[in-house]
Amino acid sequence: RIIKKKKKKRERKKENKNPPLLFNLAELQNECSRLFKLSPDETLKIVQELYEKKLVTYPRTDARVLSTAVAKEIYKNLSGLGNYEHGSAFAREILAGTAYKEIAKTRYVNDKQITDHYAIIPTGQGLSALNGISLTAQRVYETIVRRFLCIFYPPAVYQKVNLVTVMEKEHFFSSFR
Repeated sequence: RIIKKKKKKRERKKENKNPPLLFNLAELQNECSRLFKLSPDETLKIVQELYEKKLVTYPRTDARVLSTAVAKEIYKNLSGLGNYEHGSAFAREILAGTAYKEIAKTRYVNDKQITDHYAIIPTGQGLSALNGISLTAQRVYETIVRRFLCIFYPPAVYQKVNLVTVMEKEHFFSSFR
């Protein structure tokens, strides 16, 4: 059997992807459903518990950004997270840099997008209460912390490749990062 020669055409592009916006309640419920298979009611119950223990800010919000007033005091949240086992190294690295001082000039701060309350973020306080909550609640808290910390990092840079392979008269398309 004779196999005809393959032809390939490649296209490469460098792309940037910014960190996602912060959590509002609906976005947190979607993420917890995806990651932990929690229902929206279960997520609300957990995040309400985290709020009552002063671990996170007010959960019933539709905003995904911070206010300028909160942005000016953000170092307090970061300093507190320096004592959080799963985020301390990142919080210290962020505080060692200057990105947190410029956060007010980014897409993560916008007073016009806030109706009553700003996005759900960790307070950096009450970390001793983490020992008294369920493992699932601890994971939800970690999810909120990760989303918060990532806004202080630069965009991810990756190579996007589109590949067209032609065999005989058939075209096969592939794309990957």
